[in-house]
Amino acid sequence: MGKGNLAVWMWRLVPIAGLIGVRLVKHIAADFLPMNLLADGWLLVGWILGWLLADSDHWFYALVCNPHELSCQRVKGELGKKDLKNAWAILVETAHERTQLPIRNILTAFVMTGVGVWLTMSYGSLIAVGLCLGFAVRLFSEVLAEPDYQKWYWVFSRKFAASEHKGLMIGWGIVLIWQWLVLARG
Repeated sequence: MGKGNLAVWMWRLVPIAGLIGVRLVKHIAADFLPMNLLADGWLLVGWILGWLLADSDHWFYALVCNPHELSCQRVKGELGKKDLKNAWAILVETAHERTQLPIRNILTAFVMTGVGVWLTMSYGSLIAVGLCLGFAVRLFSEVLAEPDYQKWYWVFSRKFAASEHKGLMIGWGIVLIWQWLVLARG
């Protein structure tokens, strides 16, 4: 694992580990109740579901969007043999070939982040909040790790300047940090 991969994984895992840790410390300090642990568990389950949701676009692309491509046909062949592990391995191996994914674009990322903010402010279901936050943090880390940021703006008819991208990433990062702080306080 290279230095870049370690940084990406840190961006992905530290937020949920820190959030659960802060919440647990607060619960222990305030006469620990089993219900608090259950709530944190739902937040973690939501985070994991959000994490997995980000991978659904590879499946959708392979099975629906471009089933005529060779890698997509290989995935379908493995699924026909009921070999999910090999199908997933092919998707991971050929991920760089897929462009214009339905989930991995900046518009979907911002919409999901907005839904997460709304859920956080309304103190709705912790599983839903965790799903939105986990999904958004995963996409945020992938955008930061992507050398060609234009891949994320394919839904727009124009190119985005590096300064525009940087401003959007700073704004998005601030929103994610705010959401984390609100959840840590709760």
